[in-house]
Order: sequence, then structure tokens, then C-alpha cells
Amino acid sequence: METVASSSKDRSAEIDRCLSMIAPSASNESKFVGMMILPKLLEKDNMKDIEKVFKGMNFKFLERLLRTNQVEGSELPDSILKEIAVNVLSCFARYEMLASEKNMVERIPALSLLLSPHDQSDVTKEVLQILLHIAVKKEGLVKMLDPDVLKNVFDVLLNTQNKEERESCTELINSVYTRSAQLLDEEKIPSLFSTVKYSLNTLLSILSNTLNNYQDLLKFEALKILSTVLPAITVEMMTQVKLEQEKKIESWLDNLLNGLRQILTSKLNDTLRDNAMLLVSALLRHFGNDWLFKSLQDTKSAKRKKEKAATDKASEPAMKAYAKATFPFLLINLVAIEAKVMLDDINDRVVREHNEEKTIIQHERQARQEMMIPVYFEILEAAMEYLAFNYESNGMDPELLLKIRTTLSEVMEVVSELLKFLQGTRESLDDNLIAQACIRMIALWMAEEGYEMPE
Repeated sequence: METVASSSKDRSAEIDRCLSMIAPSASNESKFVGMMILPKLLEKDNMKDIEKVFKGMNFKFLERLLRTNQVEGSELPDSILKEIAVNVLSCFARYEMLASEKNMVERIPALSLLLSPHDQSDVTKEVLQILLHIAVKKEGLVKMLDPDVLKNVFDVLLNTQNKEERESCTELINSVYTRSAQLLDEEKIPSLFSTVKYSLNTLLSILSNTLNNYQDLLKFEALKILSTVLPAITVEMMTQVKLEQEKKIESWLDNLLNGLRQILTSKLNDTLRDNAMLLVSALLRHFGNDWLFKSLQDTKSAKRKKEKAATDKASEPAMKAYAKATFPFLLINLVAIEAKVMLDDINDRVVREHNEEKTIIQHERQARQEMMIPVYFEILEAAMEYLAFNYESNGMDPELLLKIRTTLSEVMEVVSELLKFLQGTRESLDDNLIAQACIRMIALWMAEEGYEMPE
């Protein structure tokens, strides 16, 4: 016991000596040595010492190390000085109570300057983890959403060859926006609302272009971010973004639609397909039905051009134009297939539960169903509304319109079958998310199914 106590006293004395070495009045050389030694003295479970060092830390000198290319009195390379500062901040970032303190939050802009897609050390990886821990409360989120800081993160995301760095960038961006959305949902915070709104210009400009024009893993990283961020953004906020960025909206939507068409016409796993559907439903909510379904107005002329060019060597442009015009039809079919498969699975499970008088728990499958079925229905509802409003249009191919109506009717049969059985169980449907989605779908179908075929 005496040895332990003695060791603890020695460590505490060494910490005190290091803190005196990094005092503002100390020489730069003394500060370098103190900063290098301090992280090695801190034990992760000894909060008393960690808080003591935090309170005695010379954060102004840390800022100098992060920002200055050459510190007077140093014989160490600039990269080593920056690593020293990052190591010190990393020690504090591990602890939630310290990570969001003002002295940490104020380091965000300087830390972001160290992010590099061509980093040969582990500094970029470490900085991304520090930022992930710091940007959790209002002050940290506001700093993190500064366009200059975001651009440094996006620079790494788009240009690094390191998978871990790329995934950390995605995690950081998603975390910042979802935390911001959660805080804004709980409380009106004008500074955060304004910062999130303004930052969406940067995010949408970069990621819509990435989704459309990149043909590698970055396309799917962009999809992952957009399918997380846009569903979290309120309609109120996006309305303001549209008013302020009116000239850019058309370019964003074109890129997003082209990118989604490329993705959804490829073979995908469940996660990527779900992300694509989540993004489609969010875009419909924020930008209305026209951005997706308006190309149906060109299906009649696109079909004529395709048929005319069928024997022509120059038929490729006509085929591409027809594929572009009919993409909404393809999407409706994809959504319908996914919805029917899920609804049939739910129906089978509910029947088994009823017959065997037991609850069947399939956590992952049921969680995915509860998340995705309302998304599928939102897309199909948007298609119904668009067709009900535009069914007299002369631009839509009647044969294609009939196929869409048949597809929607088939989905509604499955929805009705499931809803009838659920109602027959005499259990309350008030808290059943899927049942509520089915009821809404049936109501809309009954209201809109009167649209007729154009002549």
C-alpha cells in the first residue's frame, strides 16, 4: 500500500512539474517538453489527475501549435509539434464531461486545418475522432458546421485512399447533422438552426455532384450521408434553403435524380437499396412530386422516338432518353416489389403468432420493416397523388400508365389483406406503426383511385 501511495504521490508531483513547464510564462522549449510528457502521465481511470491537467492546460499554446508552421525556440519538425497538440487534446476528448468544454470546442477550426487526405501519419484519423467527441452540444455543432470546417472534412472524404478515414468522415458528418436535428426538435435554437440551414448549401452542392459523377465507393458514401441527413432536416428548414438557394436547386435535383437512377438500376444489397429509398422519400417530402415523376410527361414522345430508332444505327440516344423518361415507372415497380415482399412476410408472421398464440421476435427484420414500409408507402402515395393530378396529360404513355395502375392495385391487395387480418385479431392497432401506415395507404388509394386513362 505504501508503494502504491508513494507511486501516486510521485506521479502527482511529476504532473505538477509538467504543468509549471507549460505555464504561459515558461519558455517555448519548456512547454514542448511538458506537453510531450503530460499524456504519458495520465491514467485513463484517474479523473482527478485528468481534470487537474485540463484546468492547468495552456490552451493558447496548443492553438499556436495547431496553427503555426514554425514555433520559435523549437528544434522539432512542425509535424511533431502538431502531433504533440493532437495527443494532448485526444486525452481530454475521451471524456464526455471535458470534450464539450469551451476550451475544446474552440479548437475545432484549428483541428480541422490538420485534416489531410494525403496524411502519412495517424493525425487525420485522430483529429476526426476528436471532432466526433467534441461536436456533441450546441456550441460544438455550430463550430463544426462552419463551411470552412466542413470543406476540410469533405476534402478528406473525397480524396483519401484510406478506408478508415473515409468512414470516419461519414460518421462525423452524420453525427453532427443528426445531433443538430435532435436538439432543434427539442428546443428552438436560432444560432444552430441558422448554421445547419446555411451549411446545407455546402453539403448538397458537394454530395449531389458526388452522387451523380463519381463511379466508385464515394457514390455510396454520399448516398449514406444524404439518406441520413435529409430525412432528419425539417420541411421548415428546407423551405428556407430553397428560397435562399433558388438558383442552385435545379442543379442539385438533377444530380440527385441522375445519381439515384444510376444506383437503383444496378444490383444492390439491402442496405444500399434502403438508403436509396430513404433518400427518395426525403426528397419527395422536401421538393414535391414533380422532381421525380415529371419525366412521365415525356414517355409518349420518348416511346415514339425509341420505336422509330429501333432499326436505326443511332438508336442509342433514343434508348437512353426512353430509359430516363420511364425511370419513375421502374422505381414504382421496385418499391412495389419490396413492399409486397415485406408485407407478405409480416402477414406470415402475424398468422403464425395468432395460430400458435405466441409472440415471434425477429429484431433486425422487424426493425427494418417498421423503418422501410412507411418509406415505401410514402413513395407510392406520391405516385398516386401525381397521377391523380396529371392523369389527363397528353404526354404520358397510356400503356405505361395502365401498368403503373396495375402495380399499385396489386400492392393495395396485399395491404388490404394484411390490414383485414390485423383488424380481425381484435388487438389495438393504435401503436402498430405498420398498421397505421396501411390505414393511411388505403385511405389515400380510395380517395385517388378514380383517375382515368388519357385518350
